[in-house]
Amino acid sequence: MKLAITAEQQMLRDSVARLFAEQSTPAKVRAAEASGFDPALWQHLVEMGITTMRVPVEAGGSDLGLFDALLVAEEAGRHLTSVPLAESLPAARLLATLGSPQATELLERINRGAVVTLLPWPLDKPAQHVVLPGVGAAEAVLALDGNSIVALTGELLRQPQENLGSDSCRVLAKTQLVSLERELLANSEDARRAFLAAVEEWKLLKGAMLVGLSRQAIQLAAGYSCERKQFGKFIGSFQGIAHPLADALTEVDGSQLLLWHAVAAIAGNQADAAAMVSMAWWWTGQAANRAVACALHTFGGYGVSLEHDIQLYYRRARAWSLLAGDPALELDTIADRLWNEQTEVPLPDAGEVTVEFGYGEAAARFAEEVREFFEAALTDELRAHAHHSVDGYHPGFNRALAEAGLLFPHWPEQWGGRGKNAFDMHALQEVFETFNWQRITGPITNQVAQIVMRFASEQAKAEALPRFARGEALACLGFSEPSCGSDVFAAATRATRTVQGAWRIEGQKIFTTAANLADYCFLLARTDLEAPKHAGLTLFLVPMTLPGIEVQPVHTMQDERTNITYFSGVEVPDCYRVGEVNAGVSVMAATLELEHSGDQYRVSYWNMYRHALQWAREQDRLGEQDVRRRLAKVAVHTTIARDLCYRATWSVQAQAPNRAAYGPMSKLFSTERYHRDAVDLMELCAPLSLLQADEGVGLVELGYRQSIGMTIYGGTSEIHRSLIAEQGLGMPRSRT
Repeated sequence: MKLAITAEQQMLRDSVARLFAEQSTPAKVRAAEASGFDPALWQHLVEMGITTMRVPVEAGGSDLGLFDALLVAEEAGRHLTSVPLAESLPAARLLATLGSPQATELLERINRGAVVTLLPWPLDKPAQHVVLPGVGAAEAVLALDGNSIVALTGELLRQPQENLGSDSCRVLAKTQLVSLERELLANSEDARRAFLAAVEEWKLLKGAMLVGLSRQAIQLAAGYSCERKQFGKFIGSFQGIAHPLADALTEVDGSQLLLWHAVAAIAGNQADAAAMVSMAWWWTGQAANRAVACALHTFGGYGVSLEHDIQLYYRRARAWSLLAGDPALELDTIADRLWNEQTEVPLPDAGEVTVEFGYGEAAARFAEEVREFFEAALTDELRAHAHHSVDGYHPGFNRALAEAGLLFPHWPEQWGGRGKNAFDMHALQEVFETFNWQRITGPITNQVAQIVMRFASEQAKAEALPRFARGEALACLGFSEPSCGSDVFAAATRATRTVQGAWRIEGQKIFTTAANLADYCFLLARTDLEAPKHAGLTLFLVPMTLPGIEVQPVHTMQDERTNITYFSGVEVPDCYRVGEVNAGVSVMAATLELEHSGDQYRVSYWNMYRHALQWAREQDRLGEQDVRRRLAKVAVHTTIARDLCYRATWSVQAQAPNRAAYGPMSKLFSTERYHRDAVDLMELCAPLSLLQADEGVGLVELGYRQSIGMTIYGGTSEIHRSLIAEQGLGMPRSRT
């Protein structure tokens, strides 16, 4: 994955952002509501060359790519621009593609400032009413009738019509369309395909406008929450305000990633490109409407007042998202494009696209290497032993993975690794999940080892790291305690200096998963009772063979074993201290950054969806509309989850600015959607989903039991929502 935009794209975004900030103020948006069109703003866009940015150079445009157009459209949406940008850009490019004298003459009028839009569905589509977006000031509307592309004109298009968004769209009865004048522009199969491709471009551009609109509404609400006080506190410090806005921001970020992903897929000629376009259109509308409702709610009673700007966003978000009709119909389109091999969808020319999605070709090759290893090494005995929990740990296979360089391949060669990157590890994790091989002992041990590499003494490194690398030793985490839950910094377990300079540890830790197998416990202990809560903590790599350690099992409904571990007078040499005394918070910050990524949970989510889809095929249910729609939703959600997780990984590698909220977003979305979709898929697959099994629908049932715990592991969803609100929106701290 690569998400950095070029310097030229940043300049383009900045220039249109300045223009819209000056020329599309809330006051000017209100002034244009009667017609839904701002002629002065349109003229500025004409002069800047924005209206013909997608037109080839030889036809009078600048031939910029579709991704560049998305950046412009997002800024237009942020400022609620009263111009038909999403409709006119693909219409102009379509005319240049057609090349007929009539189309060329109409394009020349666009170059001089005329407005030409398009009708985003065929005229022969069976519907009683149709929406013509952005036509209030249009000289012509391009429409498809069979293989013919026609230009619709007539006074009926300009007649004002009050509508929800106070936009320049018109809703006409099918019978009214007959009264419009028609000029034939082209008639061929190629023309039909070009028009359909323009419609796909319109979906992406309008979706980008919804993203900009949504993000601005959320920012307005977050800003208000930092100004308005109740009960002596800024309302942004209340979780009831902060958490819904965090959810909204996460969903809108998912919308932007889906749009970018769709354009990259088109540019790469990927098989799922058409499905990605439909996913992006459906999701941006859904996310936008939830976001603006949440934003308006933040303003309380003021939000519904016409004097306040937030209601503009609320009305226009709903209006734009309905321009293509009932959004549920787009779920049918997603399903058809995903699972009907005969479906062929013409797509627009994306031009040059510099962003990249997925884990890349190198990681794909590495995944194939891992897959070949599993197929060769997994005996019948090992397959029978496989289990999703730590019960599936097998010492011999763990050593075999290490010998093959597949246990910790991303480690530096100094410590036995192969220098693989984080995206290689994403690919590896998916293969592990495919073979139902547990992904618990390895990631936990890796998390501990990464911190040991950075902060431990040379003696501890020399002892533990080679053992980890050879697959001979495991680690567990000793953070949570019965009395403090997710607030690990409230740890009461004590570590006291002995006369000999060692540390005596007293206390207990809960949820020490794999402690029954582990050779070391990465333990957080309080070393200064007088210091503030966050300042008196130190970390230790405690050998589990020391006297005074007792591990008791705790079994969960996920068919997993975790533990409660007791430390009674355990004496730990100082060489096992990790980091400086009382500096545990800085070490923990690095630890939690590793844990807060959501991909380890996302992979389980994807596996559940994969098996539900397999069930639908085997039961011959994939032709049923309800089944297709429900599975299409999960397909969208798992795609967003993957993009959010990969973005978090990319942002760390690229040291991207403003990345602090990306990890919490990926974990929050992946686990919350996992749980919600597990509930729905259980209902969809009932009654077979009641039965427990290690394959098929049994993995849907397992997903249901697992998913609720994953909203808790690695920090609860509430913790992550607070982090997103604080780090992504600049809201006050919502935890004490």
